Amino acid sequence: MTAQRRVVVLGGAGVVGRWVLRSLVRHPEQVTTVDRAGQADHTADVTDPPAHVRAAVATADIVVLALPEQTAARCLDWLARTASEQAVIVSTCSVQNPLFARAREVGVPQPVLGVNPMFSPTLHSAGRPVVLIAQRPDDEVDRLRTRLEDGGMVVSVMGPEEHDTAMSLLQALPHAAVLAFAAALSEQPVDVEQLMRIAPPPARMLIALACRILTAPAEIYWDIQEANPESATRRAELLRSLSRLDSVVAGGDEDGFRTALAAAADWLGPYTETGAQECHRLFDHLRTSPANHRPEQDAPAGTSGVSA
Repeated sequence: MTAQRRVVVLGGAGVVGRWVLRSLVRHPEQVTTVDRAGQADHTADVTDPPAHVRAAVATADIVVLALPEQTAARCLDWLARTASEQAVIVSTCSVQNPLFARAREVGVPQPVLGVNPMFSPTLHSAGRPVVLIAQRPDDEVDRLRTRLEDGGMVVSVMGPEEHDTAMSLLQALPHAAVLAFAAALSEQPVDVEQLMRIAPPPARMLIALACRILTAPAEIYWDIQEANPESATRRAELLRSLSRLDSVVAGGDEDGFRTALAAAADWLGPYTETGAQECHRLFDHLRTSPANHRPEQDAPAGTSGVSA
């Protein structure tokens, strides 16, 4: 008979930890959750846990770090000394390369992998993309990939550096653009209700994206901007792109404007057409003016999770 596998989830009471419990843990695995607050088996500081938490980790087959980047990195020293060398450490950080680098620095003997769901962890996982982060292919990668695919997720495997570059383009860059849009809009002395009553779909989509960020814990989006070293490069590129657009328009260079649009369409290739079709479908859901829905009539906004 196969021994029952043991899973310890550090940060198990948080939104990502709860996603791990729903999406990664299999019946009848023995699960232990640890968090400094909330509903967890053990209430403790995961960076310096008491003896009974270390004892649970010492017998674990999988230790999941459902934690912010800096907190996860601070756990590696004691995990390296406490966890079995046959255990697998799995990080759910949205920035992975610094954690892998820290693991090498402190000489973590256990295999280290990463999982990043490319969707809000409050949503159902089936059919959605998830990134599995690994330095090299091996049996542990295959086992974790199978676990994710059994949950219906669409898995892509990346190295830590490749993952962080992709996240700087897919998370840090669009979030920065949306946050800048929201900041510029909020500085305008206009009636918000009147503006929303006449807002066309593109503006409503941008405002909706901003609201998704504004109703989530700020630390989620702070980590995406601050923890990834490439985020600063993406923000600088965004500034340069906006400056070029300003120069083209201020100079009356319509040909330059058309050339820039054509270059972006060429880069996207066939996704230009499929993206336009997707946008039409999204806009079709925005037929009702948001001014017709008073905030007090709507359900309270929930936590959006780590991906947006």
